[in-house]
Amino acid sequence: MALSPPAYAWLDGRIVPWDACVLHARAPGGFWGANVFEGIRGYWSEDDAQLYAFRVGDHLDRLGRSMKCMRMTVPWPARELAQACLELLRANEFRTDVHVTVTAYFELAETFDPMSYTEKAGVHITAVPAPSVAGRAEHGVHVCVSSWRRIGDDTMPPRIKTGANYQNSRLAHQEAVRNGFDTALFLNQRGTLAEGPGSCLVVVREGELLTPPGTSGVLEGITVASVADITARELGLPLRRREIDRTELYVADEAFLCGTMHELMPIVSVDRLLIGDGRPGPLTRRIHQRYLQAVHGDPAYRHWVTPTYQQQKVDA
Repeated sequence: MALSPPAYAWLDGRIVPWDACVLHARAPGGFWGANVFEGIRGYWSEDDAQLYAFRVGDHLDRLGRSMKCMRMTVPWPARELAQACLELLRANEFRTDVHVTVTAYFELAETFDPMSYTEKAGVHITAVPAPSVAGRAEHGVHVCVSSWRRIGDDTMPPRIKTGANYQNSRLAHQEAVRNGFDTALFLNQRGTLAEGPGSCLVVVREGELLTPPGTSGVLEGITVASVADITARELGLPLRRREIDRTELYVADEAFLCGTMHELMPIVSVDRLLIGDGRPGPLTRRIHQRYLQAVHGDPAYRHWVTPTYQQQKVDA
């Protein structure tokens, strides 16, 4: 279904018409994917007519870490970018769930060669409607282990959320879809599980909640950190970070993907082997329910959300 674009975007310090949010085709940020970015969810709450932006400060902190690793500097501190996100949401008058992307990119070099050294960098922010996946999560997804291996820290560091890394994710996801699956999971160079294309992996096995560690070829996820907080606080169940073998996933009781766009998405089969009874597991459903309550402004997790339609200090 075709969507109408929003009216405005944000480019290098100011709100601009959507079609004016552009960079040159030879800029490294577009030509090579020499950029770093964050995706932030905003959730519309009908109960209090409020749009809640989820963990804005945490996302922009991670953006700063990615910029550091890329040796990139932009003239807007995290606090100003946080305010820019809220200003853009208000300018577009969103009254629905949205996805906000904050992208810092290398600008066109003086030699016009995308490989040339440049310190010039800019930022663009866009926001589009993006409904929650809660409906699809009722059925879960069928995944395969990809033939593509996850990139590693000594080649294209997955800890850096850069656009160029996502060609690896695209290869795996498109292969999976062509082969009749919903998406894929990566093995890292050591042969243990890493993550999905754009989402972290959580496994429930014999009463333990497990996820691959940050050294296994994964992005250090904010959603998975939220899951860890919820399960420790409400269930007394810590999220253990350790290497996970492929066959451990085959014999898991439950499993799910989690990320900003996926939220919590149950995995119901891997390589055409059912996980549990082939339906979203009870623990996964319980965690997902609490997560959705948290992102919509539940008082117990109010420190994670920023209301868009009122003036409020943003921690970033």
